[in-house]
Amino acid sequence: MKKRTILLAIVGCFIGIAVLDRITDQGFSGQAWGFWRHDRQIGEVLDLGSVSKLRVDGAASEITVTADPASPPAAKLTGERDGWGAFWQSGWSTRDCGQSGRMHVDNDTLVVEMSAPSRFLDWSDCSLRLTANLKPEAAVLIRQQAARITLKGNFSTVDVKADAGDFSLDGHAQTLDVAGAALRVQAWFRSIAHTETIALTGRMMDASLHFMVPTPISYLVEATASLIDSQLPNTPGAKPSITIRGEMVRTRID
Repeated sequence: MKKRTILLAIVGCFIGIAVLDRITDQGFSGQAWGFWRHDRQIGEVLDLGSVSKLRVDGAASEITVTADPASPPAAKLTGERDGWGAFWQSGWSTRDCGQSGRMHVDNDTLVVEMSAPSRFLDWSDCSLRLTANLKPEAAVLIRQQAARITLKGNFSTVDVKADAGDFSLDGHAQTLDVAGAALRVQAWFRSIAHTETIALTGRMMDASLHFMVPTPISYLVEATASLIDSQLPNTPGAKPSITIRGEMVRTRID
């Protein structure tokens, strides 16, 4: 009986907090979010008709970028609360998702800034997601502490620096440079111009490079411990040229 009483008291406490949170959320923002998490758009959707470069700086985010000429060039930034208080989307949090990220167009560059996670005593943090469609052959520059990055399409330069990262490219990049402490890199090159330069640098790295068009390649590996499984012969002077540096490296090339 005592255990049941304690359990009912805990449940009642959570229900009471949720009701209060609903009331405060209605009072301060005019909306009742309820219990369930969902993305909220941050700012306006931006027209990228004049943009040929993307630059992302900050703490952490999930980034999805396409270069689809059949779709309008545009970018959207959203935030989803997570963390130990996120399940009721607390209106008591000292930070709103809108304070965690921002983006703007500066001449020919889309600039996206992601702020650091909220303080420990905040009810929840924000997981930021950037979705953008750029013109083909745009350049992508990303500097983040942690990132999950998905690129699809043809790009000129892709330059990524992340302490921890999960990166994938499906399409083409004239120059691909990915570096960080702990990385997973996957790339599918759908076309080859024989001028490509690929540089992968990481303390701990798991990389897969897939060339969908049969092509000669050259590669150089400098690592303390490495496992290289290449189905393509190393042809000196050939391009794509691949340079892999790190401490513990596992790479597959086919």
